[in-house]
Amino acid sequence: MTSTGRGRTRRWWLPAGVAAALLVPAAPAPAAGETPLVAPAPAVSDSPATAAFLHDVSQPIPGATVTGSIVEHHRIVAPDGVTLDSWIVRPPVTEPVPVVLDVTPYYGGGSPVLEGGGRHLLGRAADVLVPRGYAYGIVSLRGTGNSEGCFTIGGPTEARDTAAAIEHYGHQPWSNGRVGLMGVSYDGTAPQDVWVEAPPSLKTIVPISGISDLYKYNFVNGVPINIQGFGFNTYYWTLVGLSPVGLYAGSTQLRDPVNVPGAVVGEVCSEQVWVQEGGVSATVDGNKDGYWQLRDFGAELRATPNRQRASVFYIHGLQDWNVKPHNMADWLADVQQTGVPFKAWLGQWAHAWPSRADWWEQVMVAWFDQFLKERDTGVLAAPAVQIQDDAGRWRHEKNWLLGVKNVMDLYPRVDGSLRTEPGTGSVHYYDYQGRLVTEAEETSTGHGRGTVLFASAPLDRDVVLSGMPRYQGTVTATGNRASLVLSLVERRADGTERPLNWAAQSLNHVTDPAAGRLSVAGLPQQVRVDFFPQDTVIRAGSRIVLVAAGNTVGEQPSLQPVADGSTIVLDMADARLTLPVDTSLRFERS
Repeated sequence: MTSTGRGRTRRWWLPAGVAAALLVPAAPAPAAGETPLVAPAPAVSDSPATAAFLHDVSQPIPGATVTGSIVEHHRIVAPDGVTLDSWIVRPPVTEPVPVVLDVTPYYGGGSPVLEGGGRHLLGRAADVLVPRGYAYGIVSLRGTGNSEGCFTIGGPTEARDTAAAIEHYGHQPWSNGRVGLMGVSYDGTAPQDVWVEAPPSLKTIVPISGISDLYKYNFVNGVPINIQGFGFNTYYWTLVGLSPVGLYAGSTQLRDPVNVPGAVVGEVCSEQVWVQEGGVSATVDGNKDGYWQLRDFGAELRATPNRQRASVFYIHGLQDWNVKPHNMADWLADVQQTGVPFKAWLGQWAHAWPSRADWWEQVMVAWFDQFLKERDTGVLAAPAVQIQDDAGRWRHEKNWLLGVKNVMDLYPRVDGSLRTEPGTGSVHYYDYQGRLVTEAEETSTGHGRGTVLFASAPLDRDVVLSGMPRYQGTVTATGNRASLVLSLVERRADGTERPLNWAAQSLNHVTDPAAGRLSVAGLPQQVRVDFFPQDTVIRAGSRIVLVAAGNTVGEQPSLQPVADGSTIVLDMADARLTLPVDTSLRFERS
């Protein structure tokens, strides 16, 4: 999901491995005889590649292709009477076949197999699955493509609509009754949404770069993410909801509002007025109000823990700064705790399909064979979680984000150091309304420094940060509206620097995300804020640097804090940075 066009991603952070000069003061040079920071020693082993576990994986039917298969157009009636547009391509075989669906707002309608043959619009997934005995279909969400109704951008009707499509295809005479969902971005969000509802014919989902909580797509703990807080709803509403012909030419969406349930004056749906109001009002106040709460799939999952749900193969890029990795934070733990068959790939790619060579013909097919053809393919015998560090190495884990095996606790000190013992006193900086400023501006305004940093001693060995770092401590602001924005940086022995991670917390939303305080001036608050999930190697000899500033220290400002200018005071007495360190490194054999 992106405001820069489908299939493209806008990077809010520097790529892993790229050094950059940061707008922060230099950390102290190594002092003569300086004691290194001692990191936990890891236990290192290896594990077979996933492909070594696989067997009995479907092979292509000789001569079978997407363009040579049966193409059907379906009109699916949702529970409230709205008709959804869908196309299915299935192989010309006599035995019942399973179904894999892509549920999307992006498809413009019409047959996905183009006239004249030889070309289709369904992508590589269809090229792999249809010849291997799967039906592959596309369903347009309500209010998009040639589907009726009004697009609600993750509203509750979307899950009910998707469930109706699943049951529709699960009960076709040519279907074996087992349906899976897969897709990237919004197409990876819809599977997670309907998975919570647990429709009986749904047997597995493969969400890739999907959103678990639409509030998190737009905000980090009450702080708007760049233009996303406002632009997300505007983008989808304008291109999909206001256009008389929808997102793509040829669509009939909203062409005749008299015949569209929920339509009001002109070509605007009443639901979409609410959608846009929800996006704009939250951008102003940052509140996770009722609008966003209805779009939090994790909250619904926690409220209905005992439903019998389908298996999950969760895939997300740790360098995805479109649907950012914090979408997996609570969601990944919640899904694993349901006890459903589970697998995850977490790699160093952006907003895209997984970049592993064994994905398409091997692991993806084995997963669908396991749950849609009920074969034992060995895919569940492989380690549940495969995670790639930013050095490119893959590791195997039993789980991830369910608990930390080891941590390093570091304590900021008033002298600018990060040490292993707690400090005292306090430090302060000025939040220039959420901006990074130059030293000249700091001097000319009289507000003083806009950044403080704390640097550790050089590490005595390589460290793998795996999970979500956390900062906690007492924070006080002098202004009515303020945010705490933190960055983690690796400062190498040669003086080059690499941004590692960042975190943000609206000080107005510390105690209640749904209803922020109007003013926090003079109010000391105990803050506990998580950074994004990461899997990063910090090399021996490097310093870990914690930066507090008005914004992040990447290639451009990453946030738009709704702040009115404030001095931020950090109490050192209870300030602590907790770093999750993986000390059981089981690397995948090539």
